[in-house]
Amino acid sequence: MIDLLQLSIPFKSEHLIEVLSADDRSGYYIDLEEIARRTGLRLTARDVEFEISGDLQVTGLSHPYESLPSHFASLAMKVHQGSNLAPPRVELKASPAKLLQGHNVFGPTDVALCAQALFEPFCLAMPLLADFLDFEETYIAKIDCTFSARLKSINQTRQVMDVLRNVSNGQTKSTKSTRSQTYDSTMYWNETSNSVRRKAYLKGQEIQSDLDRCKISSRRAPNDESLKRRINILSNPDLIEWAALLVRFEVSLFPRKLYDLNIPAKLFNLIDYQIKCEREGRNLIYDMWCAGFNELFESFKGTVMNIYDDEKILDLLKSTYNSITPKGNITYAKAQRIFGFYRRLVNEGYDEVFKTLPRRSFYNNINELILAGISKSQLQNLQADKKNNIIPLIQLITVDFSKQYPDWYIEPVSPYSNIVQLKAS
Repeated sequence: MIDLLQLSIPFKSEHLIEVLSADDRSGYYIDLEEIARRTGLRLTARDVEFEISGDLQVTGLSHPYESLPSHFASLAMKVHQGSNLAPPRVELKASPAKLLQGHNVFGPTDVALCAQALFEPFCLAMPLLADFLDFEETYIAKIDCTFSARLKSINQTRQVMDVLRNVSNGQTKSTKSTRSQTYDSTMYWNETSNSVRRKAYLKGQEIQSDLDRCKISSRRAPNDESLKRRINILSNPDLIEWAALLVRFEVSLFPRKLYDLNIPAKLFNLIDYQIKCEREGRNLIYDMWCAGFNELFESFKGTVMNIYDDEKILDLLKSTYNSITPKGNITYAKAQRIFGFYRRLVNEGYDEVFKTLPRRSFYNNINELILAGISKSQLQNLQADKKNNIIPLIQLITVDFSKQYPDWYIEPVSPYSNIVQLKAS
């Protein structure tokens, strides 16, 4: 699916102002203040100088990212004034799937449909600004292509993420940044590259976080109908169940990488190119995803991991040890701690763990496991079947392109009245 689309739409040539720099290099700009006056665009100022007469002088005008409303989710928009290095343009950025269907657990791969999902709410919200733009020259500033591996249990998804943190290959380097280490459900590779970036994350945790954010925003804006629609979509138990077992692999491609792959960065050329690929029996978005992840997946072939499936034990501990936070949420912190001790018993054996832990701590954990319903004799005889549990990583995280959607999925259509028609020539 196309998980994120970032489009750059240049201004029509009649609105450009050519300026020569000190070294005689020409650059193109727009009169941002005049554009704002004629379109209602809100600007920010770097400096505001007050005079004794009460007048004020404003300098350093710019346009910050602005959130435009749509049927389900918001669309980010920014006007760039221009420079010697880049022409003036309007940047649109959003997840087409979220705009079209309220979630991005799965979604369309049609470039034209996804671009239309960005163009239409923009034209509705900013019709006067849209008249200044040359849509035919729109180009792709960034495109995220995403596919998922579906595992057998939530516990397995966490184990896979633990292994992925140590995987790198060739120019694909894992990112050891604060951002990567803060979220144990996400792993980044080449996070700052201006060509291609890669990410793996647990979709179940992400959709739950997305739902929580929407509920908080809804309390602040109780009359926001788009938020209500998104909450209703994200609360769908079938959607939550489908997302829970997904490890999502996402590649972000920039114009430099598209050029290397001989893929057009200009939007309408890319739409034509996708249609050509389909006639040849190819899926363009899948090909782009493979180009981004092939190198990393090669390294998976030499990686093995010890798979254990103790979902029943974890569920038993969660049902026994849970509490309510001051905010009214259920926390399973104690259950997770005891489960960690249980895993040590499986991996190291009862006697070895007894030797390495303070006696009081050891027996406290043993008693908590017994209170949950696990007998002491079971705990004393735990032993991991390491030989049978070792599985090649590449075998576990097979990304099956034919099974990216549940059987109840329906391709979304635009909720608008075809304000913008994108057709290949």
